[in-house]
Amino acid sequence: MKLEKSDIKYLLLFVAIALLLFLIIKKIPSILIFIGLTLLTGLIVFLNYFFQIPVDFTPVFFLSIIITSTLGFGYTFLFVILAGFIPGIFSGDFKPSIFVYLIVNLFVNLISIPLNLSFITEAVVLSFLYGGLVAIIRSITESDFGQELFVNLITFGINVFYFWKLGEVLISIFQI
Repeated sequence: MKLEKSDIKYLLLFVAIALLLFLIIKKIPSILIFIGLTLLTGLIVFLNYFFQIPVDFTPVFFLSIIITSTLGFGYTFLFVILAGFIPGIFSGDFKPSIFVYLIVNLFVNLISIPLNLSFITEAVVLSFLYGGLVAIIRSITESDFGQELFVNLITFGINVFYFWKLGEVLISIFQI
């Protein structure tokens, strides 16, 4: 039996589709966890903006770094838009600062990709970078630097706490 070119094309197409389905099915638990965390974080962000809490208690930055390290930057982009940006708009407290958080978050996540530090060291460095950039940009565009620095130091502590207490657990859950 001789294989024709068209037979080889169909065989390659079949192998590619089978591989893609295998990868998708293998990621279903991670995708379900991603959806659950996105919904929960979106609710927390909505409440944070709705009640106009000055300190960012939301786990958006923390989870975006975890998602980048486990699922990739594409999922992080989707997560930050769905869980951080859209709930801020729906809260009725939309401010241009939402764009600052969005852009700085995605920028720091891109920086995190090539880093090869220990997990907690990387978390502290990235949290410090995130808080510092947000404080500088917001103080230039909106408010007093001292106030921004104080608020972002508290947010830095919250992010470090999230990484310290929940980081390894979530990474292991995503790697199921």
